[in-house]
Amino acid sequence: ADKELNQLASFGELLALLPQCSVHIVLVGPAVPEHRDGERIKLDRFAHCDDKDCKCKLPSEQSSSTMTLQLHRGYYHDRSGDIDSFPHLIIAPNAGVAAYSSWKETVELIYAMKVPAVFTDYCEEAAFLASRCLSSITGSQLTFPIQVNPFRQPLAIEDTA
Repeated sequence: ADKELNQLASFGELLALLPQCSVHIVLVGPAVPEHRDGERIKLDRFAHCDDKDCKCKLPSEQSSSTMTLQLHRGYYHDRSGDIDSFPHLIIAPNAGVAAYSSWKETVELIYAMKVPAVFTDYCEEAAFLASRCLSSITGSQLTFPIQVNPFRQPLAIEDTA
């Protein structure tokens, strides 16, 4: 949740993508600062385009959607009882499931809850290791195969030698 905490306003883009929807996103992780634990953030606008006649500038377009973010410090398996809604989907970006044993209890809980979950990782090898961990913990295979994120931002590394 480190990077996500620095970019909370970017979740406001979902207001434009999901008109007339109420979206509640709960961010849980040990990176949430103690002073922000339990904080609720209401986002009511998104970045506008440059077209002066675009419908995104109409007040009715802005007010038809609601977006609430809530922050919880700690691990999901420890904090799930503090969350006042049942998740429709769980997303764990760059989770590092294979690298952190603290994921075991959370994965067991998510599996028991029968909530769809998406885990991403830093690279293909880490994703492969994570898939083995997830299968070992749940006793099940992945529903979808490991695949490259179409929204990734690959970086070219120049050889300076």
